[in-house]
Amino acid sequence: MKSRIWIASAIASLAATTTHAQSSATVFGIVDVGARSVTTGDVTMRQLASDGFSNSRLGFKAEEDLGGGLRAGAWLETAVNADNGTINASGKFWHRRSTVSLYGPFGEVRAGRDLDATFWNTSIFDPFATVGVGSGFNLQSNLGSGATTLIRADNAISYYLPATLGGVYGQLEAAPAEGAPGGRYTAARLGYAKGPLNVAAAYGVTKTATSDDFKVTNAGASYEFGAVTAMLMGNVSRYGAKKLTNLELGVVARIGVGQLRASVQRADASGAGTDANDARQLALGYVHYLSKRTALYATASTISNKGAAAFVVGSPPAAAAGRTSRGYEVGMMHSF
Repeated sequence: MKSRIWIASAIASLAATTTHAQSSATVFGIVDVGARSVTTGDVTMRQLASDGFSNSRLGFKAEEDLGGGLRAGAWLETAVNADNGTINASGKFWHRRSTVSLYGPFGEVRAGRDLDATFWNTSIFDPFATVGVGSGFNLQSNLGSGATTLIRADNAISYYLPATLGGVYGQLEAAPAEGAPGGRYTAARLGYAKGPLNVAAAYGVTKTATSDDFKVTNAGASYEFGAVTAMLMGNVSRYGAKKLTNLELGVVARIGVGQLRASVQRADASGAGTDANDARQLALGYVHYLSKRTALYATASTISNKGAAAFVVGSPPAAAAGRTSRGYEVGMMHSF
C-alpha cells in the first residue's frame, strides 16, 4: 500500500513539473529515393538508391525550458536506406547524431556523436551539400591514415558560441579515442554570417595509430547576388608526407520554384610519391520544388582521375585507379 502511495505521489509530482517546465518533443525525417547509374572504368551499375538530394533519416528532438534562461535538449537521428528499408551499414543505430545539450546565454554545450567541426565547411559551401553523385566530398580522403573523423566523431564534447554576437559563430570540439585508433579528435571553427555573406574557417587534428597526425584545414565563403549564390571552398588534408588540396567553386541559382546547381572541383595530391594522383570533378543538377517539403531532382557528374587517383561519384561499382567515374540520378525527396 505504501509503495502505491509513493508511486502515485511521484507521478503527480512529475506531472506538475512537466507542466511547469514547458517541454516539447518532435519527430522528423526525410525520405529520398532515386534511380541512379554509375560507370567507373568499364563497369556500370544501375540501381534504385537513397540520398540523391538529401540524406534519408528518422529523428527525434526534445527540449525543456529549465528557467533562468537555461534549456536542455536531446537529439537522436538515424540514417535510413529508403530504397530497401534498412538502417545504415555503419553498425551504429543512431548513426547520424545522438546528443544531449545545455543551452543558455553562454551558448550551447553539446555531448555525444555529432558532425565534425571541420566537416561543416565542406558541406555548407558545396552546392550539393555533400550528397549524391555531385557531392563535393567525392574528392575527399583520409590519406590512408585510418582517421574515422572525416564527417562525424564519437564521444564528442562541443561548445557553440551564442547566436547573439552580431553574425559571429563558432565551435570548439574534442573527442577522446576511447581505445579506437583514428578517433581522438580536436577541432575549432569560426565564422561570420550576416546579410548575403557567410565565411568560415576550421582546423582539426586526429590522432592515428602512427606517430603522424591526420590534419584538416579548410575555409569557405558564399555570397548571395540576388537569385544567385556563389560558393568557394578550400580544404587541405595532411598525413605525414602526404597532402591533398581541394578547391571547389560552386553556384546555386533560383529559377522560379526550382534551383540550378553546379560545381567544379580539383583535388591535387602531393608528397610520398603521390604527385601525379590528381582528380577533377564537374557536377550539374536541378531541383524542382513541388512544395516546401517535396522536391524532384536530377544530377549528373563526372570525375577524371589521373595517376593512381581512384575517386568515384558513387559505389558500386568499385574504384579504378586512373579511370573516369561518371554518374547520373533522378529522384524524389519528401521531408516531414
